Amino acid sequence: MTGAWKKAIAGLMAAATLALSACSSSDSSPLGISIIDPASRNNLDAAVLQPGAAYLRAATSQGLVRLDALGNIVPGLAERWIVTDDGLSYIFRLRNARWENGDPVTSEHVAAALKRRLQIEAKSALGADTAEVRDIRSMTGRVIEIRLLAPQPELLRILAQPELGIRRNGSGTGPLAADRRQYWTLLTERVDDSMGQDSRRRVRPLEVRTEHAARAIARFAMGESAMVLGGRFEHLPYLSAAGISDNDVRADPVLGLFGLLVVNGKGFLGDPANREAIALAIDREALMTPLGIGQWQVTARIVPLGLERYQPLIGDRWTDLTIEARRDLARGRIVRWRQANETLPVLRIAMPRGPGTRLVFGRIRRDLQTIGLDARLVAPDAAADLRLIDEVAHYRQPGWFLNQLACAVRPLCNEEGDVLLAQARRAVDPAVRMAKMAEAEVAITSANIFIPLGTPIRYSLVRGNVPGFAITADGWHALPDMVVIPR
Repeated sequence: MTGAWKKAIAGLMAAATLALSACSSSDSSPLGISIIDPASRNNLDAAVLQPGAAYLRAATSQGLVRLDALGNIVPGLAERWIVTDDGLSYIFRLRNARWENGDPVTSEHVAAALKRRLQIEAKSALGADTAEVRDIRSMTGRVIEIRLLAPQPELLRILAQPELGIRRNGSGTGPLAADRRQYWTLLTERVDDSMGQDSRRRVRPLEVRTEHAARAIARFAMGESAMVLGGRFEHLPYLSAAGISDNDVRADPVLGLFGLLVVNGKGFLGDPANREAIALAIDREALMTPLGIGQWQVTARIVPLGLERYQPLIGDRWTDLTIEARRDLARGRIVRWRQANETLPVLRIAMPRGPGTRLVFGRIRRDLQTIGLDARLVAPDAAADLRLIDEVAHYRQPGWFLNQLACAVRPLCNEEGDVLLAQARRAVDPAVRMAKMAEAEVAITSANIFIPLGTPIRYSLVRGNVPGFAITADGWHALPDMVVIPR
């Protein structure tokens, strides 16, 4: 921990006001929540939602279904649904709901909004997740059907993602209503006579701020908020600098992709063997030790082991080699490259801003130097050769992991693996689907376009026992459940 980070936190804490409205003795006063967001912009209609926008869209613009505090799928705009036996049709019956202007929500509105959103997401990983959707149609005023080209067992969980929240003319249907303020948003339960609300429920508003990590953590340390959502590895040094108690840190047991994506496939990085040399050189077990994480779950796999019904065709890589033997192998490839080329590139690695990033990058650079390569840290939006991917899986099936690397999503991809992945998506037989996924994993892994390092790190800061908050497997914490005050 350097003095610079402690001074930065101390300055923010000294500048913070002591208006402890979020922690008032009245349990019906606003619950203060900070969402860590490097952009601190809340464009709820962007193709890629920033963290703050994702939470606010999910709270104010629910989808057909949504996720509750425990990560379970619960009704949203749809009060119930059925899935046909062949898995090719999902039929939803909408509840009576109204838009902010009082107009009733119809199946035509929902079908049109969902179609528009899927068009926006067509070139995203979420678009790859919904590639099986053939048609969305209104059947009656309150019934909507989604037809699929092939079964997508995780469709409900995908529909619960914030990006697929239903909006019309810039507004949604709740379950919360937003009152935008200068620096924060007040979320209150939206009262709708069609929702069948129990009048005996006691609720409280949420005072939600989207802000940079240092400010959010300083505000929590000063007692000005009860919760901070969205903690990642790059923010960890701020916790000790602000004196955050271990008892206030709640880690989520997430899966996902955390590793280096090759985004420049020219020159040195145009050779898959050279890309593998980078993967061979990195000591994954030591990567997070500067952050005080002693048991980080490392991996050299794209798809983790143990997923239900999935039998991989590729085992763990390099398990028979020590780190020294791996680096010897990598050095040989670097020597051969230098014999045929005048110079080696200084690899530009794009990573998120933060003190944790500098520590982890320092380890990566040191590891690369052991095989004769050098690296330079660049901003997350800068031109780069490799870019850190740090994404949590929305569902725990091989399709999610492979879809993140699909050609529609990434400019540098493996075409053979992409064809196999498309065949898997179109397979009606679940066994064929999984077999094609396993073949796609082999092809994409062998191309070395993504260098897996380990499991993403996600945590929240929570003061005491906040009703409506729970540790979840996907790191998502539903705001609507936090407005209810239990009796």
